Formats: sequence, C-alpha cells, structure tokens
Amino acid sequence: MMQNLIKNTLRLKILIVSIILIFTSTCFSAELSVGRILPKGKVTLLHDNQKVGEFRSEAPLPEGTFLSVQGECGVKLSHLYLVALDQSLFSISTNNRSRTLFVQKGTVYFALSSTPYTLVFQTPDGVITTNDVMLKASSTSRLLKGYVYVEEGITRVGVLEGGSMLVTVTDDKPQVVAAGQELRLAQADIFKEEGKTKKEKPGKTEKTGEAG
Repeated sequence: MMQNLIKNTLRLKILIVSIILIFTSTCFSAELSVGRILPKGKVTLLHDNQKVGEFRSEAPLPEGTFLSVQGECGVKLSHLYLVALDQSLFSISTNNRSRTLFVQKGTVYFALSSTPYTLVFQTPDGVITTNDVMLKASSTSRLLKGYVYVEEGITRVGVLEGGSMLVTVTDDKPQVVAAGQELRLAQADIFKEEGKTKKEKPGKTEKTGEAG
C-alpha cells in the first residue's frame, strides 16, 4: 500500500500544480478567507446522508458538508491543498486556529506549507492532530506532501515527501512521521497486510516505514 502511494507522488505533484495554476488564474481574494473546490468530474454534497447539492465546476468550499467524489476533487485553502480521489467521502471544517479534514472513506492527498493552523485528521478509526510541520530545507516546493487513506476498519496517514510531521494520536505521546512513514489506526482486532495477519487491539496505532 505504502509503495503504491509513493509511486503516486509524481501524479500528486501534477494534480497540485494544475490546481494552483487554475486557482491563481481565477478572480478571487489571494487571502483565501473562503476555500475553493475544483471538481474534475462531479462532487455531490451530502447532509445527514441526503443530497443537498452538486458541483461540476469551481465553487466556494461548503464547509462542514460531506463531499462525495466521482472523478477527482481539488481543494485550496490558505497553506493547504487537497486532492480527493474517486469514490472518496470527506469534509473540511475551519476556524481561527485549526483545519479539520474528516475522511469517511477513500483517499485524500494533502500538501501543506508551514502553517499557523493546527491540522486535524479525523476518521472513523480515530483522530490524528498535527502539532508541527517540519519542512525539508532542500525542498524546492516548500510543501509537505502526504495522504489519508480510509477503508473499512483501517486508517493510514502518511508522509510522501517534503519533510515530517509531529503528530498526536488521541491522548498518546507526540511522535514524528517522516517521509516514507505512515501511522495506522485499526478498529478491527485483525487486519492483513502483504498476506500476513497481525493481531491488533481495537483502536491501536502502528507506525511503519516504507514498504520494500
């Protein structure tokens, strides 16, 4: 899984660059007090599992509303870019101090700069809070790139490149997730990886390195 996500780094770069170019060519405030979404396909807005709207072109970000993606969906906020893949279901909420990305299912790639906001990854399996972002000095883009991947019973949050994150899982001790590493949250007692079965306590987190 990790290996496949790393292989998608180039694709992620292309998607992010495309989003930046398109967004900067449109006429809206550079401060981005309101986020923007850019569907590549269709995005359905859901509230209490009921359809309340649909977007097929650039629009203001509907905060706190679940977005069901058919195709791909780019999101731009101050200091933060997101690309949600096909069949993903996610929402974003913001306030003066934090950005919360809730991924119900699917894969959402992120790219962030050194940000004054706390970034919170909320999933059905638990919550991971980003306490600090350490960008790699040699990184030309000055962006840390990573992903949130949610399937039934398992959540993976990892860093692809550009630096590392200092994160906290619920009330656990802070830990560093560097490029090529991921954290896993597991609801189920058992989950499988690469043909091997591992016993896990419900809600347990695991930090892994790059898959070989």
